[in-house]
This record gives sequence, structure tokens and C-alpha cells, in this order.
Amino acid sequence: MTTLLYPSAQNVDFSRDQLEQLPTPTPLGRFHNPYPFAAYVDDIHHALSLEGIEVLHEEYVTSHENQRLFGALEVAIEGEFIAKGEAGHKYIVGLRGAHDQSIQRGICLGTQVMVCSNLCFNGNLGNLATKQTTNVGARIPGLVREAVHLLPEYTQANERRFEIYKESQLTPDHVNSILINLLRQGAISAPQLAKALVEWDTPSHEEHAEHGASVWRLFNACTEALKPGGANFNPHLLADRSAAIVGYIDSTLAIAA
Repeated sequence: MTTLLYPSAQNVDFSRDQLEQLPTPTPLGRFHNPYPFAAYVDDIHHALSLEGIEVLHEEYVTSHENQRLFGALEVAIEGEFIAKGEAGHKYIVGLRGAHDQSIQRGICLGTQVMVCSNLCFNGNLGNLATKQTTNVGARIPGLVREAVHLLPEYTQANERRFEIYKESQLTPDHVNSILINLLRQGAISAPQLAKALVEWDTPSHEEHAEHGASVWRLFNACTEALKPGGANFNPHLLADRSAAIVGYIDSTLAIAA
């Protein structure tokens, strides 16, 4: 059972060990050399260990006949880069990639607010824009290390962002304007907009309203709206949409976390 990623009938759950059993596809051409998902995950674990970052829990799912991978690794940040006991959220390193060339290999920073289990990816540590050609195995580990090296900086910036969210207040017109523009930009769908409005007016979790009519309340209303309502969950779409929500809120309100 997943506790970081939302469950879905469309995705297949894998442990890290089980990824080792996944076959790597046959190359599509002379210069195509698919990089195994298990090796990719090993690279990320190695890079995290070099930074002294412990992995507390990890989950992986594949889709499209095991051609696409998404993973979530809960990492130990408190006491390392932020004060212990102060964060009301977990930090998640998200990773994704595909053998069918539909998605670039990428690593992003995410959070999961503990009281509601809302998942949000809001910091892109790097898109590993390298072709899966002959020497891909030599290129990806270095690119992964460069991306993971940014994790402390991004974590501290996100803590500042969340503090500003909690301190910044919104008028009803401002809330409506932000939500409409998020819809126009494709960050939320029409049904998700309706759900976000309900969550803004009457939060499902009282902790979301602790700071009044704040950006924090709106942020949580939006991430609550992104939760899949049924058995379908596309982690790649959630990562893109949640990052778009954070990016729009930050730019619109001139929040520089």
C-alpha cells in the first residue's frame, strides 16, 4: 500500500528491489541505449548518501507496460538543513523517466503536508536532458549528483516560502482571480477549481485555516483539489500541475522564497 504516492489502478507498484527484475527494453536503433530504471534509482541513492541525506521511505510506480517510472523518496531533512521538529510536512525527492522517450529523466523536490497527506512537487532540481545513447551510463550519474547537490538550498528556500505563505493574507477577489488564472494556465481542471473553492471556504482540515485567509490556506486548498477522486492517478501530471500552482502563486504575489 502506498503512503507517499496516491493509489491508482493504472499504475503498478514496485519496491526498489523489484525494479531490479524489470527488463530493460531492446534498443530502438543503433545509437539507442535504454538506461535501466534500477540503475537510475541506485544513482539517486548514491548521490543522496554523498550529501549525507538518509532515505526514510520510498515508493515507485510504473505505467504504460513498465515503460514509464515515477518514484517518491521521503528524505531526512529535519535536523540537517532545517530545525528539528519545526516542519509540519515531509520532504520528498521525486524522480521520473521513461524508456519510450515520452518523458525526460528528471528529479524534483516535493512536500507532503502531514495533516492531510497532500502531495506537491514545487522545486525542479534538474531535468536530465541527455539522450539514451551509447554512453548514457557514464552521463546520468554525474547529472544526478549535480541535481541532488541542490537539495539543501532548495529545502531552505521552500521553508522560507511556506513561512511567507502563512503570513500573507488574501482578499476574496484575489483568491478568485488566482484560481481562475490557474485554470486558464492548465494548473487545475474545472472540477478541481470547484473543489479548491470548497476547500478554501470550508477546509477539510482545520489546520489549513489557522492563519486566516492566507496564501497557505489557498495552497492547501489547491493541493487538496489535486488529489485523485477515483482509482486514476497520474503522478507525472500531478508533479507538473503542483509545480505550476506554486510557480504561479509565487510570481503573482511576488513571493521570493
